[in-house]
Amino acid sequence: MALAANVRQYLPPKRIQQMEADLADLARVWEGTRFAGPWGWSLATKQRYRQMGVAEDVLPSDEWLMELRRWSSREFACGYVKELLEEVGDERLLGKEMRWCKAPQPPRGEGYRGAWIFKSPWSSSGRGVFVEKMSEGKCHESTLNRLQGFLSSQGGFVMDRFYEDKVLDFAMEFFVNEDGTVDFLGWSVFHADPNGAYGYNYVESQEELVERIDVDASLLQRLIDYHKTHLAQTAYRGSIGIDMLKTADGHIHPCLEINFRMNMGILALLLEEQYGAGCTIQLTPRRPDGFEALVERGKLMIAYRRR
Repeated sequence: MALAANVRQYLPPKRIQQMEADLADLARVWEGTRFAGPWGWSLATKQRYRQMGVAEDVLPSDEWLMELRRWSSREFACGYVKELLEEVGDERLLGKEMRWCKAPQPPRGEGYRGAWIFKSPWSSSGRGVFVEKMSEGKCHESTLNRLQGFLSSQGGFVMDRFYEDKVLDFAMEFFVNEDGTVDFLGWSVFHADPNGAYGYNYVESQEELVERIDVDASLLQRLIDYHKTHLAQTAYRGSIGIDMLKTADGHIHPCLEINFRMNMGILALLLEEQYGAGCTIQLTPRRPDGFEALVERGKLMIAYRRR
């Protein structure tokens, strides 16, 4: 949301401010590791660190932050997927219908019947994401109004086939080192609702997660190799998560979006290393009214409670 606003004095909605305050202790999990630092960078994050007295030469440049904003856009992911499908060339890969749109009227016709998902370039936890069933191959008027809002505020939107037969959400987790080399950290498996709102991550061993994913190992390795090569070509340094899905017939979407930041998947990896698979632990203080992070029998989640 801060990347979308692209201002130094960004003030998130009150509920997000509460979430930041309530979950501040969560950062202790990755303090002292190579993941140490903010959850993600933006102009607003840099300004906050500057106001805390952090030296200017330690902070990222504005030019790098503008590049980060571009990499973090779903527009960038659209181009990335297109190149990936061309290079990897496997019929089991989905994503050829994922496209970046800059016109208020998305494509229409017989080929566009069924459910489609629309996404703003930058959004958070399901915000700026919605699904539309185009029974006659065209959008409803209310959808066109929402898309016009995306165009006016963020310059475009992403359109992709909505896979109603999805059976699994999962991700590849990477870290780009200071020398530009890329490490594959492992797999994460998570649950999200149809509009992309986060549910939970499994805190399990890599062997257990690979068993859940149940996709041909050679195809997965080809995707890992592709990402390691192409992510190294950016000037980004730090954590990256690439969200994927699997359908009932075994096809996979290799790159729904790319998160150039710390993410819940990497957090789940760290928690498995520290506390073991299937653990139960309270990560932030229990709150009768507010947010808390916890792992309950191997499920990492953010709970919101009201009095």
